[in-house]
Amino acid sequence: MSHSLFLKISVSVGAVVTLTLAFFAYFLIENQKEHLLQAKIRETEILSILARNGLAQAMKEGKPGGVHNFFNLLGMQEGLLKIRIFDPNGKSLGSSGKMEEGIPLLPLPPKQLPSGRTSLVVEQEILGQPFLTAIQTLHNETSCHSCHGQDQKILGFLQVSLPMGATKQSIGFNRNLLITSTAITLLLMAMAINMLLNRLVKKPIDQLIKTMSQVEKGDLHVGVNLKTKDELGRLAQNFSSMIQKLSQAQRELEKQQQLQMLQVKHLASLGELAASVAHEVKNPLAGIKLAIQILSKEGELAASHRETIQEIMHSIERLDKTIADLLSYSRIHPPEFKAVNLHGVIEAALSTVKEECQVAGVRVEKHFDPTLSPLPLDSQQMERAFLNLFLNALQAMPQGGTLTIQTKHHESGYHLQKDLPMPGSSVPEEEWVEVAVADTGEGIPSEFLVEIFRPFFTTKAKGTGLGLSLAQRIVEQHHGQIFAQSQVGAGTTFYLFLPLLSQPYKGEPG
Repeated sequence: MSHSLFLKISVSVGAVVTLTLAFFAYFLIENQKEHLLQAKIRETEILSILARNGLAQAMKEGKPGGVHNFFNLLGMQEGLLKIRIFDPNGKSLGSSGKMEEGIPLLPLPPKQLPSGRTSLVVEQEILGQPFLTAIQTLHNETSCHSCHGQDQKILGFLQVSLPMGATKQSIGFNRNLLITSTAITLLLMAMAINMLLNRLVKKPIDQLIKTMSQVEKGDLHVGVNLKTKDELGRLAQNFSSMIQKLSQAQRELEKQQQLQMLQVKHLASLGELAASVAHEVKNPLAGIKLAIQILSKEGELAASHRETIQEIMHSIERLDKTIADLLSYSRIHPPEFKAVNLHGVIEAALSTVKEECQVAGVRVEKHFDPTLSPLPLDSQQMERAFLNLFLNALQAMPQGGTLTIQTKHHESGYHLQKDLPMPGSSVPEEEWVEVAVADTGEGIPSEFLVEIFRPFFTTKAKGTGLGLSLAQRIVEQHHGQIFAQSQVGAGTTFYLFLPLLSQPYKGEPG
């Protein structure tokens, strides 16, 4: 469940929305709190100014009793706690209520107030309750000199205190209201987002996953029908199209497999027939060959008769080779792997065609990798495969040429040159050996290059067309690959890829 795309999207969107709403809620709470506090401060300052002006007017009229009456009148106003007067040392001189004389003023206002302020406004606790207090400085103005003289610059301080209980309740109420509203909004948005994601994302993805699971089980008759035209809808259309193409490809593959099975059965029948015919022909042919050899030893034969007998012997040898190829192709056995020196196997195959190379004027060049270690091979089968490749090269160079054999050891991950006509399978992942057998013959036309490994296919007047097919079977049974690259007039190169450690082997290197 932790890997669910729906859960990841829901958590991500929920986290973003929660943080956004929390930020705006915090901003609104602080803004409203600041707004209410500033309003209360302005109210306190206004009352403080009114009280100072009233005090100044009463003092100018010379009515000290009027000052107390004015303070008592203001103190009776709703929400107004007290108005007190202090001397320059902060000692209480009088108040609007029954407050004891001599209680000091705290705190004393500074000599310079902040810009734009005429009084010091502080929040303090009085009798266990929060209040906002404005302290006005009473300067000794010209109109006051008649009573207070000119020596004192400050006559005292005026304090006006307003309770903050109602304001704090308003702040708390607004804060709780915003928090509750944010929580409800977040819950509604979460429900809406969940519903939309479930409808627009989760259900289509679940449908796609269900269809993919059915396709994985082999059911190619299902489809995805999403009515949306968004990315998921297009994905469903492409997936349905892919399923249809897979279904069509599967039907074609089944037809090809049926045809291949019929062809395999046909080839198997032909192989059995060829093996039976070869076996039936081999023994009489051996008797004929023996009789011709005895007849050739007769001393009274004419020279023309001896030439005829020699031609008969050559024909018998070709028939014998054809029969041997048929038997080898139809009775090839699984290889018996042993640690074998590949260069020794190639040398053994070359020694078999050494005389034919000299007669045909073919020069042999060998470029062997000295670092090559023993390979797990069946030496007899691989010698037969190389022999067939060498014979094919000699037949391609009737006027002489050069036969080049090259071996290379490649580490895993080696990349071949891009122009090589690789077969369908890939290069072995582990260490492997490359063997290249190149001739300078006539070359193979491109239309024939894809057919050269097909049994009984040949473009030569002589031959059974089984040599290259037999070599391919041997290489593939060694878990290797073989393919050809050719250019008409320039020659042909056969490439063999043999894995270095594809099979366990036993014995000593040969």
